[in-house]
Formats: sequence, structure tokens, C-alpha cells
Amino acid sequence: MEKLRTSLKVNLKRLAVTLIDLVKIPSPPGEEADIAKAVAGRLEELGLKPSIDEYFNVKAELGTKGKTIVLNAHLDHVPPSEGWSFNPYEGKLENSRIYGVGASDNKSGVAAMLEIAEILSQVEEALQGRVVFLFTSREETSLGKDEARSRVLHGLKADGGLCLDTHLLSEDGKANLVVGCRGILNLTLMVLGRAYHSSEPEKGINSIYISMRYIQALRKLKLPRSKRKPPVRANLSVTKIATNGWATRIPDKCTLTINYRALPEENLEKAKDRLLKLASKKCMEGFKLESVEASRGYRLNLREPMVKASLAALKELGLKAKLTVSRGWIDAASFKLKAGIPMVGLGTPTKGQAHVPNEWEDLECLKTGAQAALMATLKFLEN
Repeated sequence: MEKLRTSLKVNLKRLAVTLIDLVKIPSPPGEEADIAKAVAGRLEELGLKPSIDEYFNVKAELGTKGKTIVLNAHLDHVPPSEGWSFNPYEGKLENSRIYGVGASDNKSGVAAMLEIAEILSQVEEALQGRVVFLFTSREETSLGKDEARSRVLHGLKADGGLCLDTHLLSEDGKANLVVGCRGILNLTLMVLGRAYHSSEPEKGINSIYISMRYIQALRKLKLPRSKRKPPVRANLSVTKIATNGWATRIPDKCTLTINYRALPEENLEKAKDRLLKLASKKCMEGFKLESVEASRGYRLNLREPMVKASLAALKELGLKAKLTVSRGWIDAASFKLKAGIPMVGLGTPTKGQAHVPNEWEDLECLKTGAQAALMATLKFLEN
């Protein structure tokens, strides 16, 4: 198996062509049907038997006996924002970069998984285990995400996994191996005041000013940090603010959205209660809790075989690994919390290119991430 592992190399030209083809297929959350069909078609050409469920998750397998590893990347992308200087779905290759919406996040991971499937399909009989390829939908939205994940993870059994949705190469020359992620808590509150004509503002209670007091208190909160390695700390941002105001009326309602990034092991219910308790102190006319969205984080034991295999693969490639906890939430949390699968983040995206105009994927990130994922897969199965 070791001789086989060291002989297998990803084909960058084929990888790039695959990624360009994927970028040309629009796939915002909930509209992944076309890209799911394209991915399934490619897998069928390789001799696999993919399935597509009602949420457009695509699943396929290689191998049979032995340990099982699952590989994951998501098919959807955030809708292109303003500021693009060219067609977001063009898939332009220029200066060793592939440009397009989703090129980095996360169609680079999808392309890498298809490349790995192609390589392993040619040596399937020599595999010492089973590889499950899961291309998931609705990662970039909360709408229907839980249902889509529950559907694809139901009954899934695996000994370990790789999430190809984290950047591997960093500015310091080290390779990021993600062993957990922070949780996420979104609270939407309506802060209440009292409306009045703006010519006599003292007779009203301006909900914006009350909100400002609450926001200032939020900014002064001492947020928790973890002492476990690798280190990580929580953060908080107010990301939306809106009123029912008119130019000549003191607003009696101001809606805030608070985005809280929790420690991997943090209790989100307690975090929510802390933020609402502060609102009760600062919002003198009261407030209404409009909505709550919460997704727990996770953290792996560093002795997990999946972690050890990934570290060994990076070392074999001459890369110095740096264990990290992802600041953003990643799908690996769902696999760990819903299916009990220890999954590391070892992927292809280019750092700083998620959700930005003129998004691009660096070919070196694409090639190195794909090769690292291939090596980690084989290392895990052989040990």
C-alpha cells in the first residue's frame, strides 16, 4: 500500500479543467440540481454508482472491506455580490488562478474529490478499505441545512473523514490542519422605544439610541477563550441594524442581528442567555427576541487516527503542519456531532477568497490540497 500511495499523483491540468467546468454551473443554495447531475455524471463515467437525494446531495463509494473514510465538499456557493469585474460564471484561467464564484469556496474541494475518485477508481482492487464521497448541498445557508444534513448523514458509518472546505496553505508557509471549528449563534432582537414627532424628540424614546447603548455594552463583554491546544477564542459582531423609522419620526423599533462565534465546546444556550440578560439591562423599554439560529462547534482529540494520518501525510509531502481550530463553522461539525465521525479539515480553498468579488483559486492551493487529501486518505486506510 505504501508503494501504491507514493506512486499516485494528482493531475493538475485535469484538476483545473474540472474546476473551470464546475464554476460555469450556477449553484446557489437550494439550486444545486444541475451541478449535482454533473458531478454524478462524472462519477458514473469513472464506474461508480452515485446517488442523488431530494436535497441534491451526491453520494458514491469505492472499495469494500476494511476501514471507511468519508470525503466531503459542498456544491453550493454564495450568490455573487456586487463588484465583479467579469462574469462570475466564466471560469477564467489567468496567471495561475481560476476566477469565478465558488472557485475557491468550495468547488475547488469538489474538483479535488472528483480527481481523487478518478485516481482511486483505477486502483480500487488495491484499496485497503472503503472511501465514501459525499458532495453536500446548502452549506451556505441555514434554510433547509439541518434537513439536508440529517438526510445525507442518516445511517452513515465511517471511521474518519476529510472536509475539503478549509485552506491548507498559509502565509507563514505552514500547512493548516483543522481539528475543530467554533460554534455559531445568530440572534435577531427588536429593541423597543416610543415613537413621537421628531420636532420634539424628548417626548419619544429613540430605539436607535437604546440599541447603541446595548451595542456598546456588547463590545465591552469579556468573551471566553480556550486554553486547550490549539488555542481559540470567541468573538461577537453586530452584523445588521434596521428601523421602522421615517425622516420626521422617532423610531420605536430597531432590529439588531448579533453574530456570536462560540468556543468549540461552549454551551450555546448559556451564551444566548448571557446576551439576552445584557439586553434586559440596557433596553429600558424592553425588546423582543425575533429569531435564533445556532450550530454547535466541535473539537477532535489530537490522538484520533484521522489526525495522525493527516499529519503523517503532510510530513511525507514535506509540509510543516499547524493544528488549528477554524474560526468559521464548517460541515465537519455536522459529521462529528450528528454521525460521530471524526473529521479533519484538510482542503483546497485559497485563503481570503471566500465570499468576495472576483473570487479566485490558486492552482498551487488546488494541487497541493488535492494531493494532501489523497495521501491522507490512503494513510488512514493503511494504518
